[in-house]
Amino acid sequence: MITGIVLAGGESKRMGRDKAFLELCGKTFLRHILEKLDTQCSQIIISGNKEESLYIRETFNLKSEFVFVKDIDPYSGPLNGIISCIDHIKHNYIFISTCDTPLLKPEIIPILLKEIEDFEAVIPVIKDKFQPLNTIYTRSAILKGKKAYHEKKIRSLHKWINLIRHKKIFEDKILEIDKDLSSYLSVNTPQLYEAVKRKFKEC
Repeated sequence: MITGIVLAGGESKRMGRDKAFLELCGKTFLRHILEKLDTQCSQIIISGNKEESLYIRETFNLKSEFVFVKDIDPYSGPLNGIISCIDHIKHNYIFISTCDTPLLKPEIIPILLKEIEDFEAVIPVIKDKFQPLNTIYTRSAILKGKKAYHEKKIRSLHKWINLIRHKKIFEDKILEIDKDLSSYLSVNTPQLYEAVKRKFKEC
C-alpha cells in the first residue's frame, strides 16, 4: 500500500500563476496528477496553501482516500510541504509528486518501489541531475526531514536527502517505462507551458 503526496502549495513565481490549476487537454495539472496517483495509491494527500475546496473539487470520481493539508509554513519550499503531511500518512511507502509534472507516467511507481529495498528513498538521476520529487520515500525518511527542518533549520531537499539512506537509480531504469522521461519534465515557465500545450493537444 502506498500513500501519494501531491505538492501543490508553491508560489509559482516563474510561471506567474498557480501551476496546479493550469489546464492541459481540458484538465488541470492537479487533476492529471491525481488521476495517475489514483491508479497506484490507496491514499492521496494534497499539500496546498489555498482554500481546501479548490483542491478537493479536483478529486471527483476517484477511488483513493483523499486528505488536504495546509503547509505548516506557507510558501516555505517543498520540504515544508512534505513534513506538513506526516501526521496524516497511513502507509510506510510514500510517492512524493509535484503538481507541475502533468506528463507523469504512473507505471514508474511500482518500478521505484521495487528498487527501494532497505533504503529510505530512491533518487532518480536524470541527465546527471538528482530528481528528489516524483519518487518513493519511507515514513522514516519524512520523520528525519521533519526533525532536520525544525532542529537544524534545513530547507533544502538535497540536504535532507543527504541525511537519509538513499539509493540512486539512473535514467536507463526510467526509460524502460517512460521513453521520453516526461515524468520529470517540470512545466514551470510560460514558454514551456505553451510548448507542452502545442505538443499535447490531445492526452
